[in-house]
Amino acid sequence: MKKAGNLKKNKKSACLKFINVLVGFTLLSSFIFICFNTVVVIAGMSTYTPASPTGNTSTDINVENEYTIFTSEVGSSWMFDWGDRGHSDWIQVDASGNSVSQSHSWVSYGEYEIKIKHRSAYMTESAWSSPLTVKVSPPADLDRDGYSNDMEKAYGTDPNDPTDHPTDTDKDGKPDEDSLIDRNYIGDTDDDNDGVSDIIEEKIGSNPKNFDDITFLVFDGTTYCLADTNEDGKIDSLYNFNTEQKTGASTKGDTAYLDTNGDGTWEYTYSHGVIKKQPFEIPWLYVILGVILIVVLVLFILFKKGVLFLYHEEYVIEE
Repeated sequence: MKKAGNLKKNKKSACLKFINVLVGFTLLSSFIFICFNTVVVIAGMSTYTPASPTGNTSTDINVENEYTIFTSEVGSSWMFDWGDRGHSDWIQVDASGNSVSQSHSWVSYGEYEIKIKHRSAYMTESAWSSPLTVKVSPPADLDRDGYSNDMEKAYGTDPNDPTDHPTDTDKDGKPDEDSLIDRNYIGDTDDDNDGVSDIIEEKIGSNPKNFDDITFLVFDGTTYCLADTNEDGKIDSLYNFNTEQKTGASTKGDTAYLDTNGDGTWEYTYSHGVIKKQPFEIPWLYVILGVILIVVLVLFILFKKGVLFLYHEEYVIEE
C-alpha cells in the first residue's frame, strides 16, 4: 500500500512539473515577443519597402502634378519625398480610403526622384521606396505658336515670341522653305496648299504662295489646271498634268478660252464651272489667201512653160 501511494505521489509531482514548465515557456515566449516588438517600435524600423508612387514622369515648372500610392491598411501613414529637399507631412489612411494622393510642383528644370515611406499604426517606419523619376523640362513649344522650339532655332526665329516664327503661307505647321541653319527640316512642297506643288507652279508661272491663282479642271479624261500667272484675276495659262505640258489660255469677260493641244487655237471654253467644246470654224482669211497664192503660182508656171504669153505690139513707120 505504501508503494502504491508513493507511485501516485510521484505521478502528481511530474504532472505539476510539466505544467510549470509549460507555463514558464509560455510566459518566456510572450516576454520575448513583447520585448522584440518594443525594440522594433523604439527603433522605428520595418522590413517592409513600399512600391514606387504613380503619376506623371514629365512636366513643366510651376505645374501641379498628382502622385498616388495604393493601400488598404487603415491607420497607416505615408510620406512623400519630392527629390527637391522637400517632403510632405504624414498622411493617414482612413477607413473610407484605399489610396493616398499628394500634389507637387517644381520651380527649376531638372530630374527629380519621388520616393515614399510607410508608417504603420504601431509607428514602425519602412525604408524609402524605389524612386519614380520625373523630368521637369521646358515644353516643346515655349511660345505656343505651333512651331517647336527646335524648329524655331533651326530657322533662326525666337522660340519665346509667338509673333516670330518661320514663314508658313498655308499655316499648316510646316514652314515654306528648308531650314538653313541645321538642314534638319524640309520645307513644305506646296506652300499655299492649293494642290499644285511649288515646283509645278514655278513651271506654270503661277505664284506658289497664292492659293487663289489655280483652278482645277477634269475633262476628256485629263486633269488640267487653269492659272492666273500675272495675278490680275484672269486665266492666261493651261497646264496638262498628264502630259506635263503648258499651253495657252485667254480670258474675255467671264469666259476663258483654252488651247489644250498647243496649236494656237481655242478648242474649249470655260465659264462659271462649265466646259464647252468650240465648234469647228473655217478660217476664211487663210482659205482666201491660200487660193490667191495657188492662182499666182499656177500663172507663174504657165508663163514659164510658154503656155501663156504677154503680147507686145510693135508699130513700124515707113518714110
